[in-house]
Amino acid sequence: MVNDLAGGNAKKFAEDAGINSVTFYNYLKGRAPGVDALTNICEFYKVNINWLLTGKGAIYIIGEDDSDLDPDPEIARLMEGARRVLKSGNPVAFDALERNIKYFDYAIQQERELAEQKSKLTEMEKRLAALERKKDDKPPSGEVPSSRKKVA
Repeated sequence: MVNDLAGGNAKKFAEDAGINSVTFYNYLKGRAPGVDALTNICEFYKVNINWLLTGKGAIYIIGEDDSDLDPDPEIARLMEGARRVLKSGNPVAFDALERNIKYFDYAIQQERELAEQKSKLTEMEKRLAALERKKDDKPPSGEVPSSRKKVA
């Protein structure tokens, strides 16, 4: 778990969860953590307490009260993975994820703008076609429309 959530950095893992790093090293050597430490890990890293105590069940909590988690399990899984990368303390992983997110966000914005421009172009083409039809219905300049010609 330390590898996944803090890039293998036990000190960072402990500090992020609000646990003294020396105390946490003792847990890694076999000392049983207290309720407060377990609670801190569960709350900060959104780890399922049942999994933490028994190794059974889902590792991470994906609850309805988490406004930043998506109800779609695949999106929630990816968001949790992104959260672990961002909290890992690994600057290369952080930078790579940040650049990818920014790149794809920009690409999506560009796709939306392109679709909007295509829609505007389609509307302008329709208006132009209507104007051309209207122009074709008018008689050449200088010629009086048949409805306005004087009858002799």
